[in-house]
Amino acid sequence: MVRVSRDQPAIESPRGRNLAGFPCARINTDVTVWRGHNRHRGPWWFSSAGGRFDLPAPHGTCYLAYDEQTAVRETIGDKLAAHQVITAEFAAGRVVSALRLPHPFSTADTCHTDAAGYGLTRELCTITPYDIPRKWAAAFREAGYGGIQYQTRFTTGAGPNAAATFGTAGEANWGADPAPASFSRAARRAGIAVATVPGRVRITMPPGA
Repeated sequence: MVRVSRDQPAIESPRGRNLAGFPCARINTDVTVWRGHNRHRGPWWFSSAGGRFDLPAPHGTCYLAYDEQTAVRETIGDKLAAHQVITAEFAAGRVVSALRLPHPFSTADTCHTDAAGYGLTRELCTITPYDIPRKWAAAFREAGYGGIQYQTRFTTGAGPNAAATFGTAGEANWGADPAPASFSRAARRAGIAVATVPGRVRITMPPGA
């Protein structure tokens, strides 16, 4: 009997697995998806820089949320987990766009109850580093899926709340939100504080010092 340490993830590489029948979820063009992004860039950025589900170039992955709060929390990421507060400077450089996909995407539904039968666990969306999740992403693309539907790391809930869609690395010209939301306002709607770092601090010596 092989004893597995609880300090090690149970999920393994999908190498050799037949994923052709993996549960599928379709995202149609009438579904609003959300993305937090740099205000000086378009929203449709397909990354191959080493993110959780990034595909190697010349392919890439664009991460989309199913609601504004998830988009905000995923944009902040590790900075949010400890303090639930961001700086006004961080927020000022970002916006939240509400978008529609240009065509339907058939994604691998990692939240489906049958996903476990393929060796998948919830660790797919939480483990670091990202070597194993990236291998799963590549395997799903090879099996014909257009992306991955999943539950994000920085938001709690029972069902899927995001999708990682596959495309060509770089920026796609799929249209933009004509009036993206202020990231500060979106963050506050999500219950996240936005603080201004004081430019000058006055120190007063206590009496008798």
